[in-house]
Amino acid sequence: MEGARVRRVTGRGPVIVTAETGTATAHTVVVATNMPILDRGGFFARASAERSYCLAFAGAEPTVAGMYLSADSPSRSLRDAPGPDGPLLLVGGNGHGTGRASSPRARIDDLVAWTRQHFPGAELTHTWSAQDYVTSHALPFVGPLVPGRSDLMVAGGYAKWGMTNGVAAALALSSRLLDGHTEWAAVLDSWSAAWLRGVPQAALLNAEVGFEMTRGWLSPLTRPGGRAPAEGKGEVRLDHVGLPTGVSTVDGVVRRVPAVCPHLGGVLRWNDAEHSWDCPLHGSRFDKDGALLEGPATCSLTRVRD
Repeated sequence: MEGARVRRVTGRGPVIVTAETGTATAHTVVVATNMPILDRGGFFARASAERSYCLAFAGAEPTVAGMYLSADSPSRSLRDAPGPDGPLLLVGGNGHGTGRASSPRARIDDLVAWTRQHFPGAELTHTWSAQDYVTSHALPFVGPLVPGRSDLMVAGGYAKWGMTNGVAAALALSSRLLDGHTEWAAVLDSWSAAWLRGVPQAALLNAEVGFEMTRGWLSPLTRPGGRAPAEGKGEVRLDHVGLPTGVSTVDGVVRRVPAVCPHLGGVLRWNDAEHSWDCPLHGSRFDKDGALLEGPATCSLTRVRD
């Protein structure tokens, strides 16, 4: 079932994985979806979704040799990379909580302006964005989905250091499953006492989620149905009695989708940089047509007919 989206995981000995194209069974299943798509472990309440940006520039002067990260805010990271016509300058920064920036496009534009100010002649060649989850206790979660289960494991919460934390998670899981002796892996255990250090931060994260939930449901009350948004824009409205509707205009086509995340009912917000609907609660994302892109949600949005 490679390439099939998993809907749910049930059973015990064996574990049953249900996907869009069928089912499969296994003695051990690892849910490595960044944020687990299974809510049983409550990991969505122990981590925050963060988006970050990286831009590539050619012709930047002076050139940068190495990697650099700013100590102040807003954050900036610089590094060099080989390019087809000379070295490229990679610039990162202006990250934010998923669904919580009024204009991601403005964040990218600000990063471009900052680069051209400090590196005259820099010409933008490529842009990227990424999403990762930062846990309340600052370490990845690696181990059982719920205490006492060795047949259903999770890994995630890499805090934007997936090249290292992802490898560490793989080593920790393989050691656990193959009866190895990797002593350092204990600090990453998904249910270790180390999580208690993150309780205050987890409380703050969930207070913010509650605020975003309340704000999301109140905001559409001030925006009844009206004209279609301008090109590249989107907004959440109350077109009719019931759930709010997300309306966007992309490539001249007006689209309407339910503006409520199927995960835990957060009201979605328009991402004007990537033309997507993002959930400010736990980071689920949907494209302009409502198709699921990522996050703990497991199903897409149903298109609203005009």
